[in-house]
This record gives sequence, structure tokens and C-alpha cells, in this order.
Amino acid sequence: MNFQIRSKLVENIALTQEIHALNHTILDIQFNCVEKSRKHWTNSEDSLLNQAMALFGANDLSRLQKILISKTKQQIYFRIRYIIENTHLLKNKYLPKLVQHK
Repeated sequence: MNFQIRSKLVENIALTQEIHALNHTILDIQFNCVEKSRKHWTNSEDSLLNQAMALFGANDLSRLQKILISKTKQQIYFRIRYIIENTHLLKNKYLPKLVQHK
């Protein structure tokens, strides 16, 4: 039983770190697409941008930014929901059994 709780907690910590990373991704997108002038981009940055625009069917920077931020926020929402649901299940399923054993 303790192993199951521990593995769920480790999973939740990993997801929390992933959410933190996704927040940084949003900031990076905002910086690269809005703040940073495209003429100062390196060839690799420019190439990545063109690939991303082609992948998402965006024809300009602001459209690409909106698509990426929307997708990232959606991922964050689902990750948070997953953590909340799993934490709730964890408490309801395992904690009462642990209390009974004491």
C-alpha cells in the first residue's frame, strides 16, 4: 500500500514540475514571438519558427503565438485536473485503509 501511495506522489511531483516547465514555455513563446525582433534571430531559431508555423498552419507570428499559448494552457489545465483527481482518489482510496490498519 505504501508503495502505491509513494508512486502516486512521485507521479504528482513530476506532473507539477511539468506544469512549471509549461509555464516557462509560454514565457519563451511570448518573448520569441513578440518581444524579440525577428531580424535578430539565428538561422536555427528562424528554421524552428518556420517549421512550427507550417506544423500549426499559422501564416504569421501572432497567429502562431495564439495557437501555441492556447495549446500550452490546455495542457496545463489537463495536467492540473489530473493531479487534483489523482490526489482526491489517493486520499479516498488509500488513506482510510491506512487509518484502519493502525
